[in-house]
Amino acid sequence: MKTTHSPSEHVRILVFGHKEFSQLMSSVMSEFSEKAHFNILDTIVDSISEVEKHIKEFRPDAIVSAGANAAYLKTYLEIPVISLNSSTDDIILAVRRAAQVSKEIVLINFGQPSPVVPLLETALNVSIQEEIYTTSEEAREILQLTRQRKHIVYVGASLVCGLATKYGFPAFLLYTSDSCRKTLTKAIDAGRNHVNTLQKTALTDWLIHQSKTPIFMTDEQGDSVIINHAAHKDLGINNNNYEELENLIHPSEQQRQTDGECEIHGTEWWFHQDRVVTKGTASYVYQLYRKQPKNEKQIISNRHDLVYSSPALADVVQQVKSFSTSPSNVLIYGESGTGKELIARAVHQHSPYANGRFVALNCSAIPTELFEGELFGYRDGAFTGSKRGGRKGLIEEAQNGVLFLDEISELALDQQSKLLRFMQERHYRPLGSNEEKPVNLKLVAASNKPLRELVEEGLFREDLFFRLNVFNIHIPTLSERPEDIHRIAEQKLTAFISSYRLSFLVEDILPPILNDLCNYSWPGNVRELENVLERLVAYLQMADKGTDIKQVLKRIAPEMVEHESFDANNGLVKAKELELVVEAMTRFNGDKRRVASYLGLSQTTLWRRLKNINNN
Repeated sequence: MKTTHSPSEHVRILVFGHKEFSQLMSSVMSEFSEKAHFNILDTIVDSISEVEKHIKEFRPDAIVSAGANAAYLKTYLEIPVISLNSSTDDIILAVRRAAQVSKEIVLINFGQPSPVVPLLETALNVSIQEEIYTTSEEAREILQLTRQRKHIVYVGASLVCGLATKYGFPAFLLYTSDSCRKTLTKAIDAGRNHVNTLQKTALTDWLIHQSKTPIFMTDEQGDSVIINHAAHKDLGINNNNYEELENLIHPSEQQRQTDGECEIHGTEWWFHQDRVVTKGTASYVYQLYRKQPKNEKQIISNRHDLVYSSPALADVVQQVKSFSTSPSNVLIYGESGTGKELIARAVHQHSPYANGRFVALNCSAIPTELFEGELFGYRDGAFTGSKRGGRKGLIEEAQNGVLFLDEISELALDQQSKLLRFMQERHYRPLGSNEEKPVNLKLVAASNKPLRELVEEGLFREDLFFRLNVFNIHIPTLSERPEDIHRIAEQKLTAFISSYRLSFLVEDILPPILNDLCNYSWPGNVRELENVLERLVAYLQMADKGTDIKQVLKRIAPEMVEHESFDANNGLVKAKELELVVEAMTRFNGDKRRVASYLGLSQTTLWRRLKNINNN
């Protein structure tokens, strides 16, 4: 796939460096104003949590730094980090300038020594003490050890220059404007490549996991077949069973049909085939479209039943019943895994739209370029490769029902604009059509982020926020409603035992571990509880009836029962725990990831212990 960029498209470059570094970078940034937006942070990186805060605020496509700063950032970040490295010309120029001030020069260089230093000593008749550092702490130590000498001048990176100036020594930066230009050019290219990679990854993920169109790809011989999730589900094809696709994988004709019809498991389909050549090897991609609309019967299942005992969720259910009767929009807030879709389905069930469909879209999973077509649909021939006969959008599918937009905070601003117009007009226009179509539905949105704060940060449209925020429901976390854990666990275990055909009963599994389930903090909420229970049931497939369920839980989810060995009624143990955790938090400046690694704990366990310490 070829990715194109409009002339106005800018990449976002975040620059970390000390004062002299920042000033030098600033002097050349105006030359790149048509290609990039820059944000300069005049700082030395001390913790990755500090960096992540700035990344969240600015959302950079690449980062520029130098020396130890750059090396540290490369270790922890997936975003490209471009290091400003000193060239031979940089070192020669900096040392020449320093030689005009003093014959005693201390060159503090990052990474490895420069072969040009001995030549400069002879050519300039100066004494150069070159010291090498790999971390900012080492640079500080070197400067402390060398600053006792008299009449010296320092040459080094921005950190070195800043420290030298602080102690009253003259200092010269080891970089030049030309080096900055080259580094920014490299950062802009790396940022563009990073954006392209993310977009391609999102599109690939969408086609494989989210698209409702069955797609499969085969090589010339039909030896290798790759199918997407929709093909698994709608065609009933798995990785070891391709008989129903045989006529398409191994066509009897000499040349494969570009378009045609086929029958798979008794259902008639249209198909469209594209030939793709990668490194000289041809593959064939097939998209399949159902000839007759799928018979969408309402299937009654306890998979979407809302079970609870807590007063907190009882209040939520009362809100659902009150807000459902109105045709106005509903906005649901809750952490990931709290059951926002279940609440949205409850709104659907209690609303005047209950006889219509419940149609859900995860806004974080759909690429920008597919958003309009997926939401509004498209007509026949709207774009190259579009389905013959066109395709319904999710809005049309939700006619007289409920459209649920999950993770709505993840919509890009241009996507928000298109959604806002639809919400204002209650009309939509399929791609390639000149006709506006009316729609009657109830819209429910959900977010795990506070939209009002995103509005203040300029990341979410205020007019869209007010359109959505007619009624809002806040779902408490699972740790805020521990009374519900018992009933949810019973429901999930019943379903998993049936699915895995387990010989155990719920009564065999739940009682021995109920206290552990109720005492755990569940940072992943109901979804984490469900995952733990499924792992437990899967493990018990190979176990006999005498198995110690509590020990199995400890094996498959050790973070849940680790607290037992640490919560002994022993004051010395508790005091030592506090001492170790506080010492590690101080050592790593509150960076919880490094603290957890240092203490040999999972981040979840560390989070729970910090919470316990704060409560004591």
